[in-house]
Amino acid sequence: PPSIEPKSTMRQSALPMHCAYVTQAALVFAFSSSSAYVTLSSRKFICHITTKFSAVQAASVPSAESIAVELEDTISTTTTAPSERRILLLEKVDELLSSGDQTINQNILAKISLDVENDVRWAKETPLPFETDHSNHVTGDDYSETKERTIEYEPISVTTSSTESFPATTIALRTNSSFPLLIQNEITLLREAVETYWMHLSSTENNDASSKSRFTYQRKGNSEAHLSDIVRYYEQHHHGEEKQKQVSALVDKLLLDRVYPWVRDAFLSKEDESNGDLYVYDAIFIRYNATEAENIGAGQPLHRDLGYVSVNIMLNSQDEFDGGGTFFENQLLPVVLNGGGGTSNDIQPLKPLGPGHAIAHYSSDRHAGSATFDGVRDILVLFVAAATAERAPKWEVAARLKSKARSYCSDASSIDEQLLCRVRHHRLAIKQVPSDGEAWHYLGMALLDYHSYEVALQQQQDCTKILSILRLAISCLEEATTYTPCDGRLQNNLGIAWERLFEYHQSREKENEMSTADLSRLLDSIRGQVAESFSLSIQIHTLCKQVGCDVNTDYESACLNYGLFLSKLDDFEGAIDILSLVTANYEESKDTDSGAVDASRVLRDASNLLGFCKKQIQK
Repeated sequence: PPSIEPKSTMRQSALPMHCAYVTQAALVFAFSSSSAYVTLSSRKFICHITTKFSAVQAASVPSAESIAVELEDTISTTTTAPSERRILLLEKVDELLSSGDQTINQNILAKISLDVENDVRWAKETPLPFETDHSNHVTGDDYSETKERTIEYEPISVTTSSTESFPATTIALRTNSSFPLLIQNEITLLREAVETYWMHLSSTENNDASSKSRFTYQRKGNSEAHLSDIVRYYEQHHHGEEKQKQVSALVDKLLLDRVYPWVRDAFLSKEDESNGDLYVYDAIFIRYNATEAENIGAGQPLHRDLGYVSVNIMLNSQDEFDGGGTFFENQLLPVVLNGGGGTSNDIQPLKPLGPGHAIAHYSSDRHAGSATFDGVRDILVLFVAAATAERAPKWEVAARLKSKARSYCSDASSIDEQLLCRVRHHRLAIKQVPSDGEAWHYLGMALLDYHSYEVALQQQQDCTKILSILRLAISCLEEATTYTPCDGRLQNNLGIAWERLFEYHQSREKENEMSTADLSRLLDSIRGQVAESFSLSIQIHTLCKQVGCDVNTDYESACLNYGLFLSKLDDFEGAIDILSLVTANYEESKDTDSGAVDASRVLRDASNLLGFCKKQIQK
């Protein structure tokens, strides 16, 4: 099946892994939203990593300049300023789309605006207040010991280099030690309210509508309750009671006096579109129960949220659980931007300073709930968005364009139109936010799918068009890596794209007008890019696993893709080294009662390919 953008799961934009068989094994498209590999498009970021995975020695990888010259239609990234390069890339995309018809773009944007309006309307129907809604807000109640005040906070940053050209990067903000968002008696009230609500759900026959989140991953060991459902439950079942008044007053105070002022001061005031009315797109209480999760740990995989700012409030002491915390993809910047050096010992998931304290970050920053391995961890997560009277904020429009691309384009009358519709959605997302690495990633993958379609359609006809599409896809994927340089899945996809270019030149060797020496040098150059991409993808996923992130499928897919590439080059020893990294997991899974059934398709393919490579060595 073709590679796909995320389905409209309301909030999180994570892309599923799936396979497309090539020769004896599966070539796996396991991709998502950010990036990890920095090649031509940001060569200043990369120092060639040298690992046992590399099939090509660093010395044999030509310079970016030589590759840019040899790959004629690939945008030169060493002699072009970033803004100029971006303009050139988008001009090529527009040529492909023939985008003079603005009616199509207007219709797409009108649908997106309607979606945003519906979400705002939904939020207004909940009992959670908007920033400007003070009609029923009571301050200074006897229950709360806190007063209206400015929330003090501090940045959490990583330093990518000791030089000024790589300044510290802020990952998130954290409340100061003396300024929690909730104090202990407020936490107790909230947790008791959640427990009461859960007891109510367990006593009803049909609780699916209330208990299932609109956007989080339903994983074993995770329990959830929407804050709006909790407040509504108390209004309906305990109206007028003291507990109901306390819960409603606490939620209002938390949002109106603490969260909204913090988000406006720390985030929204820095935006060009700073006049929005803040509101809660959604808010959930999450319990990570390590006992119920058994040996896998309770957590959330790497993902993005669909709001503007996400606020994560800690509700119980670190003494009550082991592990946990929020891991941000950009915590890997010191490793990725410094040539692959460093270990996960220096990288730990981030946590608030204690119960009642919080961390806040842009919802579009890719992050994960690291596994809780022992005990129970409770958090309250608020997804804050901004509503404006004139039009939806640009970051909101871009997020919807990306998440809705496939579902909106499914009604197109032909495969060709569906693919170009997806390209158009991501092109429009980039117009909203030019530095959106996820949009560039999805644009590159849509172009790569369009390339596959054209290959199947044209067969032996003139290949000029399909080659230009492939080069454009590579350039867009490279552009993505300049904005989001820590996503191993993007690196894996870039390796796949480079591999297609390698196979194109290899298959047309007799028709190529280059000299034998020049063609050999070109193939060596592209082969080096493939090896570098897959190697860094494997390294990044390894680091993510070590800090408790569930990236097994992505890691296994990168290993399988790299092993398959090496086997095609008859480098069976190199392929065995790579495939052995994951096939041990497959052998272990077969020892369990359900292992033979549950072992992933990727692991089975890797095991079969490993056996094939070993037989070739024995010949």
